Amino acid sequence: MEDQDNTKIKKNILITGGGTGGHLYPAMAVIEYLQEKYHGSSLTFIGSEKGMGHKLIPAMGIDFYKVKARGLTISRSALKKFSGYAGFIFALIPGFIMALKILKRKKITEILGMGGYVCAPVFLAAMVRKIDFSIHEQNYIPGRLNKLFSPKAKYVFISFKETKKYLRAKEGSVVFSGNPVRRAVREFRRSVPSYGKWGLDKDRFTIIAFGGSLGAEKINNTIAGLYGEFARDSRIQILLISGDRYYADISRIVESKIKRDDNLIFRVKAYIDQMDQIYSIADLIIARAGANTVFETAATGIPSIFIPYPDAIEDHQFYNAKYIADMGKAVLLRENKLSVRTLSDIIKNLLKNGMERYLKMRSVSIPNSGEESLKIITGKLMEDNIGTR
Repeated sequence: MEDQDNTKIKKNILITGGGTGGHLYPAMAVIEYLQEKYHGSSLTFIGSEKGMGHKLIPAMGIDFYKVKARGLTISRSALKKFSGYAGFIFALIPGFIMALKILKRKKITEILGMGGYVCAPVFLAAMVRKIDFSIHEQNYIPGRLNKLFSPKAKYVFISFKETKKYLRAKEGSVVFSGNPVRRAVREFRRSVPSYGKWGLDKDRFTIIAFGGSLGAEKINNTIAGLYGEFARDSRIQILLISGDRYYADISRIVESKIKRDDNLIFRVKAYIDQMDQIYSIADLIIARAGANTVFETAATGIPSIFIPYPDAIEDHQFYNAKYIADMGKAVLLRENKLSVRTLSDIIKNLLKNGMERYLKMRSVSIPNSGEESLKIITGKLMEDNIGTR
């Protein structure tokens, strides 16, 4: 697509997705790429009434609409099951009507759903108006809504090759695309490494740990416990992004461990949204295994230790992490096996013998984890116009 005049390819594209970063950040990556490569196309976004979308998407110059929608909660209790279905339908009907109006008003010609319950009324409206819609599934185990609508989708873009076996999609519609990553993350090396900004030393091996935007208590406590394991080590430094709700407690715990003759540099921050700057200084990432985190670390090439969230639906974070770990790019550690000693041993093992194992992990590349993912997705979305430009 690079050699073609993409400014003449015109479509009215609607992107829709839930309010969490796991759905929004890949959507933002697609929007950035479409804005850069396909200037002639019009972009619209439908998001949920809650979540971060209403702040992040309009800042990109995109019309943002909210529609009513609600997730379908599955329960063994007959009463809760009835309540769940009733609530789902009660929200779906006005959401569907609103989506119909938006599709008509914006003259939408193509739809890409990035996951989340808000996609349901949009997909139903697309089927009524006979507009093609495609799905992007970020996780190894697809969500219930994506499974439900996959037989009707024009394309189902998957981040992991093995995800195809969980879908009932049409023959030829499943496309292994990888997971889109935002430009700032893909181009993280352009960020000036700001060690001083975080109170770090540019000459040390830098470990950065985080448990998602809200933080993860067990990960925080375990990382804080590493202080005692590495207190005399002058070769490494640790930055823990704790999440706002845990920041005060974790800061006190770490401060209580500090002794005057310690060599370790250990910093705690509540929240950092400039992940490109974090990736520019990170040598090793310790994190949950949401699809967005997994593919951002894959795109940046940074080795990782993934600790999947144990209560994720269908244990999808475990499978996200296992895919990358099986390729040799990460270490997979179950939360029920997580301890200060276990994590410390993994880190020491990575760094022993001249960092042999770490350097081997660093050399592994993950298919479709950078710009290639965006080329695949946008190329398919725009393909109908190529012959008639």
